[in-house]
Amino acid sequence: MKPTTLRSIMTALRDPITGCPWDAKQDHQTLAEHLREEVAETLDALAAHEIGNPERERHLCEELGDVWLQIAFHAQLAQERGAWDLHDVERMAVEKLVRRHPHVFADVDVTGAEEVLVNWAAIKQEEKAALGQAPQKRLLDGIARSLSPLDEAFEIGHRCAKVGFEWPDLDGALDKVREEIGELQAESEMNRVEEEFGDVLFSLVQWGRKKGLDPDRALRRQLQRFKNRFKSVEDMAMTHGGWEAQNLESMEASWQAAKRSESL
Repeated sequence: MKPTTLRSIMTALRDPITGCPWDAKQDHQTLAEHLREEVAETLDALAAHEIGNPERERHLCEELGDVWLQIAFHAQLAQERGAWDLHDVERMAVEKLVRRHPHVFADVDVTGAEEVLVNWAAIKQEEKAALGQAPQKRLLDGIARSLSPLDEAFEIGHRCAKVGFEWPDLDGALDKVREEIGELQAESEMNRVEEEFGDVLFSLVQWGRKKGLDPDRALRRQLQRFKNRFKSVEDMAMTHGGWEAQNLESMEASWQAAKRSESL
């Protein structure tokens, strides 16, 4: 009888006699690369997602399943050594959610989402203290090293905003972007150009954060749009003598045509 659950499939794959040789040789560290890859593909699926679009809905569902598979794989490894299993993963997540939502599961009142976040941070500190972990000494300590620079910039701005180190409005944030662009344009020495370029990127991330945008998602969607449009430019080039026969004007015309077709 074929296994019908993810947990039973993982058990079968890891069987030392009848299982899969590749799955049997994996450990937590070798799987890390695959987890990063699956998470990245899920983020791409989210960036391309359109509610109600059957193909995009299926794609997102599939990619989330791939992430779930990675979680189940790690849980299987832990189960084999008697440490914990997939049920424990779920149990700990449930306990944490209940504990950090006392306004839903207890008698705590909140006035809005901002207060929820304040309570969440305070509860996290209480959890660390209960485990004997030293409290976070600096506001920017503890940011995951695995974050992309874009996500780290977002998290830094988010944390600074919590203590009021933030522009009072969107116009102020946009003025900062303009200021940094001006400083970039004024530089010519490469080290200084690189520094000012970094300042522009950082300030753009903060404007997007304050606007309520996810910079990572915005960039992923832009990259997908670019690749789709460039396919049209490439198709045009290949049917009209190749790249050598093209110039910037003809390629720009193809680009604009592809851009216009997106709105049809």
